[in-house]
Amino acid sequence: MACMFKAPFSWKFRRPDREAVREFVLRKMPAGACAEIGVKNGDFSAKVLEINRPTTLYLIDPWFDAPGPVRTHEERYQHVCARFAAEIASGRIRLIRETSESAAPKIADASLAWVYIDGNHSYEFVKRDLELYFAKVKAGGYIVCDDYHYAGNWSDGVTRAVDEIMDRGTCRKIFKRRSQFVMQRI
Repeated sequence: MACMFKAPFSWKFRRPDREAVREFVLRKMPAGACAEIGVKNGDFSAKVLEINRPTTLYLIDPWFDAPGPVRTHEERYQHVCARFAAEIASGRIRLIRETSESAAPKIADASLAWVYIDGNHSYEFVKRDLELYFAKVKAGGYIVCDDYHYAGNWSDGVTRAVDEIMDRGTCRKIFKRRSQFVMQRI
């Protein structure tokens, strides 16, 4: 898979907001099957469908530990089911209401063009997601992590886990802007 990210990366005279960077990343991701870990209300999932147009999109979320006053976890899950009912019925979206760890065996190794990791941001969970989903991504495919260099209340879990996998030499850094970190599986 050829690298879709070509220099220069410039946003002239302005610092892009997080959503602009995420949409930029989506435009650069290859076509094919992909997965999103951490769906919440499905807002980013809708952007994936609109911008990247994957053949299959795995939406993985247990909908039991997402904080927030807007909806209960069950309401969020039902909202996502209704929002993407047509895509779920057609098989374009495969909704997996499980932890990312228990969902991993349901996805064939080397079947994903890319994966977006935005689930539990604690170090142990991010590390496990990176280990499990590395095998699911094709050689030359991409792993994108949200909230890199954003400590939050999870004590730099994303940054620490990403840095560790990068140190192994099995991925190469492609892009880092705002809180988005893109690596390519070697």
